Amino acid sequence: MAFPYRHVLLIGATSGIGKVMADRLIEAGAKVTVVGRRKERLEEFTSRHGESKARAIPFDIGKREQISQFAAE
Repeated sequence: MAFPYRHVLLIGATSGIGKVMADRLIEAGAKVTVVGRRKERLEEFTSRHGESKARAIPFDIGKREQISQFAAE
């Protein structure tokens, strides 16, 4: 089954299941914007996949008071 979305925002994509999911989404042809706390891991992800397929935004979802601002941006 083909993945129907062209651009995906994935939070928690610097390790574990989130990282694997981001890789798989790119393999399926989607552009992925990854969000995570570890800037160096985000940079490694975009470097590995290229800016045409991947974008990174450093953000700690645990900072609940900042979520509204993050979403607005």
